Amino acid sequence: MPGFRNEAHRPNRGVAVRYLFIPFLAVMLSACGFQLRGSAALPAAMQHILLSGISRYSDFGREMRRALEADGVQLVDTEEQATAELQILEDKVFKRVLSVQASGASTGKVEEYELHQRLQFRLLDPGGAVLIDTQTLEVTRDYLFDKNDPLGKSSEEAAIRDEMRRDLLQLMMLRLQAAASH
Repeated sequence: MPGFRNEAHRPNRGVAVRYLFIPFLAVMLSACGFQLRGSAALPAAMQHILLSGISRYSDFGREMRRALEADGVQLVDTEEQATAELQILEDKVFKRVLSVQASGASTGKVEEYELHQRLQFRLLDPGGAVLIDTQTLEVTRDYLFDKNDPLGKSSEEAAIRDEMRRDLLQLMMLRLQAAASH
């Protein structure tokens, strides 16, 4: 038929643009200095760390060990093997009520909670001299509580706590890296 176009043999402009745009975007981002967040190696003075003050079996202790190892740190068990000691001085988690529903003469029902976690640490050399003075890191999140879905909200709270731990670990690693560069 005259004027009939065979759609199967026509190039798809969206695909062609996509194949050209993605490499162009990658080149432009690298040209401006953009890098994906990743781990940066810590100096030799931090390559063999004795981690103290936190249980290696707690969720936070396991995540902290993984984060340090991802940055090339070898965790050691004795002071003799260590080039530095990372002391966890405080790891506190607490929850408080942010808002309460007013319900007449009866007691109010909780509508919103605030989760708070504080991490305090310092880094010492093998002789006990302070490499990084006591650092305090804090993160806070809040969430709405639905009395009709307590199981869903408890899993939401657990997910928020996991996110808070990851944020604290990332902040701690950034502090270690910043101190190492000075």
